[in-house]
Formats: sequence, structure tokens, C-alpha cells
Amino acid sequence: MICIGNLKFGKFFTSRNSGKISPATFSKSSEKRLWNEFQEEDHILKAHVRSWLPSPENIFRWEATINGPAGCPYEKGVFAVSVHVPTQYPFEPPKITFKTKIFHPNISKKGEIFVDILRSRWSSALTINVVLLSICSILSNPVEPFLVSNRAARLYREDRKAYVKVAREWTVKYAKG
Repeated sequence: MICIGNLKFGKFFTSRNSGKISPATFSKSSEKRLWNEFQEEDHILKAHVRSWLPSPENIFRWEATINGPAGCPYEKGVFAVSVHVPTQYPFEPPKITFKTKIFHPNISKKGEIFVDILRSRWSSALTINVVLLSICSILSNPVEPFLVSNRAARLYREDRKAYVKVAREWTVKYAKG
């Protein structure tokens, strides 16, 4: 941070007295970054994830589909997710939830995703697209810690074949392309 007189200059301009960034400054900065992320062209991303804005006026709300990766129980499934981005983004993580029912050790019955990059290990260096690709990867390789009361987590630990069977059944039943 650079100080000139009573003004402080850093990544954002701050007021003379508060030393805090105003919510409007966060929002505008977040909005600009999100537009850049949304317009990003990435062939790897497009092979696995498709995203769009339900309302072009609201860059803080995305919808996406994630294709189930080959060689896992979610193969050939298309999973709808909802992305809600806080106005403090990228300093706070997005809230991403599965709209499509899925049987997975890191995903609750309500579609909440429990992985460290969306919680304690969030980094402002991450982008929405990187997170969506990471979620795609997690479908192939669930990560610890799993949800304690999650039936999928229990089966994944105790009977991998039964877990794969149920996950495939749910994919066929709920994640049709």
C-alpha cells in the first residue's frame, strides 16, 4: 500500500478515514473481473463445462452444466449447477450447488459441494472456470474430507463397487444429457 498524505492507495482506493474498501468498489471490481472470466475462451473448459448467464444484466449469477468425465460412474451424465457469486468476489468464494441430483461423497442431498477450495482453501487467484473444472475433476476423484452423514461417502469407503453401482444408477436416472 502506498500512502500520500491522508490517502491510501492499494489495489483499491480507500477513503481518507476508514481504511476500508467500500462495497460499491468491491462490486464494480468484481463485476469487471467476472465479465473477463465469463468471456474467457478455453478449449479444455469447453470440453467439460458449458456456462451461461440466465440474465445478461446479472454477472453475479451463472448457470452451468458439467459433463461427467469418462471412466467414472458419472460418465455420459450432464449435471446442472448454479453459481452465485458474492459481490466481494474474488475475496470470497462463489456458492456453487448441483441442481441435478447426484450420489457423491462431497455433495449433499441439497446439492451443496463440500470441498476445501470452496471453503477454507479458497484463493482469490482461483476463477469460476477453474473451480467448475475442479468440480468436474472431483466427480472422477472424490476428495477427503467427505460428508459425515453422506450415504455415498460411507459406500465409497466401505464398498466401492456398491458406490459405483448407485452413482451410475443415479446418473442414468437424473443426469440425462
